[in-house]
Amino acid sequence: MQSTIKLFWHLYDHLPPLFPEEVALEMKNELENLDQSGLSLEKIENKMIKFGYEIWPWNQAYKHFLDIARDQVGEHFLLPQMSPGLHKKYLDFKVYGGGLKDLETGRAAIFFTPEERAELCTELVNMRVQLTDYVSRDLIGVNKNKYFEKIEEYEKLLQKIKSNLDSLRSMVVKEEAGSVLAGEINSKIRDFEHGLCLLGTELDYEAVCQAPDFFAGRKVELSRLRGIHIPMQIDFFNS
Repeated sequence: MQSTIKLFWHLYDHLPPLFPEEVALEMKNELENLDQSGLSLEKIENKMIKFGYEIWPWNQAYKHFLDIARDQVGEHFLLPQMSPGLHKKYLDFKVYGGGLKDLETGRAAIFFTPEERAELCTELVNMRVQLTDYVSRDLIGVNKNKYFEKIEEYEKLLQKIKSNLDSLRSMVVKEEAGSVLAGEINSKIRDFEHGLCLLGTELDYEAVCQAPDFFAGRKVELSRLRGIHIPMQIDFFNS
């Protein structure tokens, strides 16, 4: 439970630039009362998910500009911090087609020694801090309008996400209480909602859109399997 509360605080402490102050204040008030609230883990997660719906479009827009800045100016922050040996090794890595994104995802690990990887981890964290500050200032100032346009794009995506989750909930309502399919759908809805707010892996928009069709097929499959286990009844007298 405490680990969930820490994630909740992390979500609050790293709100993207210009996030609505009234929502941030509501979030802070909720967090400050959690330790004394006596709420169950599920109810704490529900509160976190509620804010996840609010924050997701903002975080996605912010991440969009962070990724652009990393590709454009990330090396400007990273290279001066590297030791000469690591600097040369990184330039060699680029000759083979590597880049900053590969460093951040860990795909470049095999190219570097353990000692070099340790130095890289430190310098990548420092670069990320500088990059975050750079992008935040940029979005508050020069690119504020572009930032809001991108937030609006993700808010439209969020509406589609909500629509698909509502479709999944409607499928659950039509199922028998406690059925296998209802349990699977509820679990998947929870997974998707966890992805909105650090409680799970990052939300996969395409997977959300495909889920209703997947579970429609799953219903057919389970119905077929259920039929296999029903003994055939033969009425010899009326046949």
